[in-house]
Amino acid sequence: MYQVTDNSTVHSRNTPHGKNTPHRWPVSSKLSLVGILSDLAIQLYPTGRAFYTLKNGIKDLIHIAINRSFIRIINDAKSTIDSTFPDNDNFNVDDCSLWEYRLGIVTNTSLSVVDRRAAILRKTSRGRNVPARQSPSYIQYQLQVAGFNVYVHENIFLEGGIWIYKTPQEITAGGTNIVQHGNGFQHGIGAEHGASGAQVIANSFQQNESFSVGTESLWATFFIGGETLGSFAVIPVNRMEEFRELVLTLKPAHTVAFTFITNDEQIKVFNDNFNDTFL
Repeated sequence: MYQVTDNSTVHSRNTPHGKNTPHRWPVSSKLSLVGILSDLAIQLYPTGRAFYTLKNGIKDLIHIAINRSFIRIINDAKSTIDSTFPDNDNFNVDDCSLWEYRLGIVTNTSLSVVDRRAAILRKTSRGRNVPARQSPSYIQYQLQVAGFNVYVHENIFLEGGIWIYKTPQEITAGGTNIVQHGNGFQHGIGAEHGASGAQVIANSFQQNESFSVGTESLWATFFIGGETLGSFAVIPVNRMEEFRELVLTLKPAHTVAFTFITNDEQIKVFNDNFNDTFL
């Protein structure tokens, strides 16, 4: 009795008819994609003798050349798409560096490729003039998704039945500020001799930006820091510029952010000084 195998084909004289007849060409694991496409093209021709295609003949070689060009176009198109959208594993380090340069994102090679892809995707997918994206909760969420453990607080307070705005000095007046007693020693993190210790983010991702905010413009300010208003958040020193650049991207252009931020190196210096002084 005839046994149907993987090599069976309807084009064999010994193949029986019936529901078990295999209606396909046998597929060899040795065939390349070019060869498979060429065989499929040959099947589209009429079965007359005039359309007979000799294997490795002129017509067959023409099909192979066309298929190679077609496959090259497909691969090039896929490579272009993969290097354009940061949503796939083929988007590599070089693609990250290129798109960070194009989009004006701070390049931080200490981050993983996954984190750098996420930053690029946030930058490219962000629309403009969307009121919902100007809310404190949205800015806070985007900063936290990027790996920054910070909180955003609005600068508006109800006191005595009146809505008022406050300066960073007023926010930290009742909290723990830095008190400096010489030799670089500091108590706490935040301010020196009563200053707020807050920095501003207005127009630059560079640290220690100089920007004056008058009391009449406090309505256009907000605070970024720890979970409690006036407390400080910690950001790695090698991600500080990235943090500031992301805030510039997220905040409305006319607003200014007062940041209660310190970095891990400052904390290390403080701990070392504390241990040297008291322990």
